[in-house]
This record gives sequence, C-alpha cells and structure tokens, in this order.
Amino acid sequence: MDAKQSLDTFFHLPEPATLDNCDREKIHQSGAIQNIGALLVIDPESHCIIGASPNVAAILGIEPAQLSSAKLEEVDATLAAQISEVVDGTHILHEAIDFQPEHAGVVYDTVTHCHAGRRLIEFVPNSSNSINSCRRNMRCCSKACTTILHTDNFEEAMQMAVDAVRQITGFARVKIYRFLPDWSGEVTAESNDGQVPSYLGLHFPERDIPQQVRHLMTLVPYRGIGTISNDNIPVQTSTQESQKELELDLTWSLLRSVSPMHTQYLSNMGVASTFSTSLMHQGSLWGLIACHNTSPGIVPFDNWGLLHEIGTALMVNHAQKQYSEVARMSHRLRAIESNFTSALQHEGRAETIIEVLAPSLQGFLKADGFAFLFGSHIHVSGKTPPTDFIHELLEWAGNSPEKMNQFHSEKLHEEWPAAALHEETACGVLVQSTSMHRVCKLVWFRGRITQNVHWAGQPNSKKPSPHAKASVLTPRVSFDQWVDEHTRQSAIWQECELIMAKEILRDFMDIITSQTLLSQENQSLRQFAASAAHDLKTPLRGINAALDIMDEENFDESVVKQTHAIAKKSARRLSDLISGLMEFSMTSEQAHEFHSTDLATTVSDALELLALSIKESAAEITVSEMPVIHANEILMLRLFLNLISNAIKYKHPDRCPVIHINSQTAENGCTVITVTDNGQGIEAQYAARIFLPLERLHSHSSVEGSGLGLAICQRVAQVHSGTIKLDTHYQEGSRFIFSIPAHG
Repeated sequence: MDAKQSLDTFFHLPEPATLDNCDREKIHQSGAIQNIGALLVIDPESHCIIGASPNVAAILGIEPAQLSSAKLEEVDATLAAQISEVVDGTHILHEAIDFQPEHAGVVYDTVTHCHAGRRLIEFVPNSSNSINSCRRNMRCCSKACTTILHTDNFEEAMQMAVDAVRQITGFARVKIYRFLPDWSGEVTAESNDGQVPSYLGLHFPERDIPQQVRHLMTLVPYRGIGTISNDNIPVQTSTQESQKELELDLTWSLLRSVSPMHTQYLSNMGVASTFSTSLMHQGSLWGLIACHNTSPGIVPFDNWGLLHEIGTALMVNHAQKQYSEVARMSHRLRAIESNFTSALQHEGRAETIIEVLAPSLQGFLKADGFAFLFGSHIHVSGKTPPTDFIHELLEWAGNSPEKMNQFHSEKLHEEWPAAALHEETACGVLVQSTSMHRVCKLVWFRGRITQNVHWAGQPNSKKPSPHAKASVLTPRVSFDQWVDEHTRQSAIWQECELIMAKEILRDFMDIITSQTLLSQENQSLRQFAASAAHDLKTPLRGINAALDIMDEENFDESVVKQTHAIAKKSARRLSDLISGLMEFSMTSEQAHEFHSTDLATTVSDALELLALSIKESAAEITVSEMPVIHANEILMLRLFLNLISNAIKYKHPDRCPVIHINSQTAENGCTVITVTDNGQGIEAQYAARIFLPLERLHSHSSVEGSGLGLAICQRVAQVHSGTIKLDTHYQEGSRFIFSIPAHG
C-alpha cells in the first residue's frame, strides 16, 4: 500500500518507560476520535466498510444499519467514485476530495489517507468554507513565506511566522516552541490577542510533551484538537470483523482522540482548542508552532497545509542562517589552519605546533579550556581538569558507539557521575574524535554557569487526580512565571559549533597527515636520489675505464676485446638502470585506468614475453586458475614480469627453476596471488628492505638487474590499494604474496 510509518515504531525503540504514566501511552491506538467529526474505515481492495464512528450515518444522511457489511458505493456512490480516483504515495500525507457533506448547519471536508492496510475517510468540520476566505489565507501564506525567506534576522522571521499563523487561524495565542537539548522547551516568539497570558520567554519541562508525542511529530507534521471534551466517539467495527482483527492504527488520523492527561493540561491552561505544526531541521524535530484558542473549533483542513508551509519557510530561513554562520566560522578557521600549516612546514614536529595552536582552538569555540590528544600526549590550554581525568573521559566516551565520533553535554555529571568532582572546569564538554584517527582527539571544556530559567509554572508540580487512583498524577494547575536558578550546567553548545568541531578535526588531521607523508616522501626521494647516483656511477666508471684503456697507444687485440666487453656490459647496465628508473617514475606518478582484467591472459602474456629466459633456464612454471579482477592490465603485466623474471634470475645454482603461480580468494573478499619459486631464497631480516628502490642483496657482478623490480611491484600494489610481501615462513626458495581488494 504505502510506506507511511506508524507510531508503533516508537514503542519498539529500546527506551525504558519512565515513572510518568503518560510517557508510554499508545495514543495512536485509542480506538476513538474527537466528537467534532466522523470517520469511516474501509478495506482499500474491496471497498467494504469495516469500521465507522456512529455519527457518520447522520452526516452522510443514511440509516446506521446501512453501514454494516456494506460497500462504500452502496452507501454513497459519489463518495465512492471520488475515493477510487485517489492516488496514494509515500509522500502524500492526506488528500482532501471534493465531497463535502453538510449536517446540522455544519459543512464537512472529506480527507482520506491509506495506512496499515486500511483506508481512513475522515469528515472534518469546516467553519470557513468561502472561496474568498481561502484566497485570503493563501495570499497571507504566500506573503509570509516570501518575507520570511528574505529576512536576515531569524528573530524577525519567527515573529512574522507567528503573526501570519494567527491571522490565518484567528486563534488567541500563537507561539514558537523550541526544543532545548534536554527536550524542555522555550517560547522564542509569540503573537497574542491580549486576552490570554503571554508565554514569551518562558520554559516548559520535558514531560509537557512526552516522548511518543515528539516522535509522532516527526512522522505527522500537524495536529488539530477541536475540543478538550473527553466525550470521544469510539470507532465501531462492522459485524464481519472483530475488534481484535481491526486493531485500528490512528497514527495519521486527523481526528484522533486526545489523551485525558493532555485535555486536563489544556484545561488548566485555559485553552479549549489547539493546532500545531512541526518544525523540522535536518530531519530532526527542532520545535513547533503551537496555536491556542479559548473556544472550541478546529482549523479548517485547507489551512493545515498553509500553516505547515509557513513553518517550512521558517526552517529554511533557519538553515540559511546556520549555513552563513558555519561559512563565517570556516573563514576564521582557514586563517588558523594557514598559520598551523606554515608553522608545521617550518618546524616539522606537529606536537610543538599544537602547543602553540591550542589557545586559538580553545577560543574558536568559546570554550574555557581545550585539550588536544595526539598519540599518547595531551596538550591543554585554559581551564581544564587534570590529564588523568581527561584520559578517563575519553575512555568512557570511546566505549559507547553513539559517542565515538562526537559527544557533547552541558551537564556531564548527569550522564557520567564521575564528572561531578570537576564541574568547575568540565560541566560542559565537547569531545570530537573519529574511528579513522584514534590517536587524535579534541576536547573543549566549559565550566558551570549560573542561569535563571523562567518556567511557565513550577515544572515539577503535580497533584493526584481526585477522580482516579492516588498513583495517577495530573498536570500542574498554574502556568504563572516561576523562576529557577540553575548552577550545574554550562553554556549550550550551538549547532554551528558542533559542525565546526568535526571540520577542525578533519582538516587538521588532513594537514598533519599530508605533512607527515610529504616529509616521508622527501626523505624517500633523498634516499632514492643518493642510491640512484651511486648506481649510475658504477656503469659510468666501467665505460670511462674502457675509454681510458683505448686512449693508450699500445694495446693488443685481446685488450680491445676485453675493453669492448667491459664497455658493452657497463652500457647495458646503464641502459637497464635508466629504463628501470623511468618505469619506476611512471608507475609512481601517472594516473592509471582500471578495467576488468583477466589475469589468466595477463600471466600468459608475461610468459610469452619471457619465453627465451624460460627456455634458457629450463624453468618449469605452473599456473592455477586465475580470476578476472578490476585492475590496470599493464601494471599487472609488469608485476608478473618482474616476479617471474626474478624467480628465474635468482635461481638456485644446483637445480632448474620451478615456479608456481596461484590465486585464491581470502575471507575478506580480497584476491590473493602467490608466486613461489625454489631459488636462492631471501632471509627474513631483508623482508622489508628488498622493496626499497635500487636495493639489491646480491652484487652487481653476480646477477644483472636494476634493483627496481620489487620496488615497482610494491608501487603496483599501492596503486591497486593492495599489498605485496615476502612470505618469511617459506624456506624452500622465495614466495611473494600479492593481495588486492575485490574492486581493485
């Protein structure tokens, strides 16, 4: 049918029930609707009526008996025809059709949706049914959205939103209710007719909007309550289905009944009807626009979408301001990074620069203290707790998966009692780490501050209900301002600060890593240049010696032949070395394309190119079944050429070469290729050294070669994000193991 989620998902979450008896109430399974409207439930396939509120018969002008086991077209052909034309979809919440029944002077909008295998048809009263009224509200919405989107000041945008919503609804009080990190709320904007108390600037405790209600707000973007009367209308089933079989899910119902706890809450507040629309930011519930009225009556459904659109425009404005603030902070961060990079290039040691940099990063996020864990050392700045405590904090945060990459708190002692001893320096913390860089973690600290919070009534005030068991509590009666002094919390970490903390770690780790790699690369280049210069001099000395001999006037024919042989061998050695250097350079520097490569063909090509050497050495070569992988075919050919030619070149003097080329798939999905020979072998102590450029374990005179073959093989492995190593446990010759990921 559709993919609308149910509030059932909330009750499957691994969250324990609280002591408040309303926190786990399954409000979506109330089995009743508000008494201001009516409901039909039909099977979407057969169109048979399987449930209805008793008052729907009067609204449709039929006898109640006609609802039993009837098909919708038998009850009202026009309604059935319009319902059959409805197209459901994942992103279609509710659809209003043209069918508008009238009863007792009240016109009803017909709104339908499909959910959990049931089609719900709701009849919602419309107190403002004129075309002019609709157009006026649409103009108000359009104007409000335009001005909100082009307003630079978010506080002004919020005021525009509540003013427009009150103009459309005509309600007495419209407020923007923003959720704080502990899920308490603060009224940040309000439009008021002056006849009801103002709640602007007041806070409301977390329990005022229970968890399951907040979860429902993330699913269904609006909620209308037309009356606080507890005289709800039950949804009765037809004679063909039992109540158990129906199990009606009212998650998406517009008329879903209201919890008695909430109606009591609204009554204590002096409110007779409400409307709210969710404010979502980056997929999370940021707050809501809440509308209160002193008389019963539901907002016409035509306006629900308009009010939600105003809320959406407001959150677009909020997102734009967040992006602007992040961009501004990023610009400041670039200057810090530039200084860090420059100092790192000059100094070379990251830890030395970090000590100088720490105060800048502390001030960047307006923290009282800052700690930079680099390796096993902690560098601190400002007011911080002892380093032992910082290590314990990082260990505690690292043991929890949800805290592994970023963790922040304004009341650390409530989440981790061990922090209670360090509230002066670590009441608030922001820990930024990543599983990619476990050796580097950043921690910002904030001490506790004193803050006066103005509550709408005493937040913990509850009293036993006179009409229920003593264990059942009812909401507080008074919403008059009540001031509470908070001394055990820090300043709140702003969203842009949390974003920048991630960016700081990522950018600084990139800089440190790049500089480290550059330093290593420069060292390698210096070593490579020295080795290359040394190796190039050797054949040049041979050529120069031959030329010196030829400069002499008296030498016989045998000397000429000997001199020619020396020069020829030295020239060949020089040519091989230059070719090897060029090949090594191209393998290292060039960009390489990857394609589907049949390694059986690649090995066959390598053996064909080495046919003469294989024949001369009488080498015996076996090849197992080879896979097709995603790789660079030319580089793979070079890999096999080097490994096979080395196996022939460094053969054992007492036996012909026997070479086995094998392939298998490892448990992690990597392709593992082994090239095994029965040659001279390589001692385990040289397992790493043999892959260095121009590194040779044998003298130049014993075996010809450039000393670059295995270095090139290692570069080939690196290009393919793979590895190559010597099997140090194999004693019958040499075995090289080349491993490449499944996708190259």
